[in-house]
Amino acid sequence: MRKTTCRSIHHVSLLFLLTMCLLINADCSESSSLNRSAIPSNYHLSSNDTNINILFLSIASGMSPNDPPVFFFYNYGETRIYLHPGKPFTKLANFDRKVILMYWDVLCVIFYAYDPTMEGGHQKIYWLVKPDGVFHSWDNNNWEKRKTWNNQACN
Repeated sequence: MRKTTCRSIHHVSLLFLLTMCLLINADCSESSSLNRSAIPSNYHLSSNDTNINILFLSIASGMSPNDPPVFFFYNYGETRIYLHPGKPFTKLANFDRKVILMYWDVLCVIFYAYDPTMEGGHQKIYWLVKPDGVFHSWDNNNWEKRKTWNNQACN
């Protein structure tokens, strides 16, 4: 009789675990399919769709691989973010002002990666870091120099 009771408990436990796994997987797959259907498959960041309410930031390095590394702090964060040639830093964010504190060897620069008063409603902002300064673009093709490196304290 005792053997039968242990087997029954074991079977009930297994059945319970199996049911929980199936329920959890059903919830996960349902939410995954909802998430996938909420994102249009034909959306491209290269178009300037003004009906989205999200900011796209890109900061790329135009430095030579032999140059000293460039790193920055994003929006008063404590983590150093290193820029590597050919691998831009990208960020999707809200439309609050974003600050960049950037260092290159003994030089530094501080600037707004996004300033709503300066961007004129653009939702895609591109930055290019080069030895002669930091350049800004709205289309990743036409660049305007916005900042020059300096050796003063950037605090």
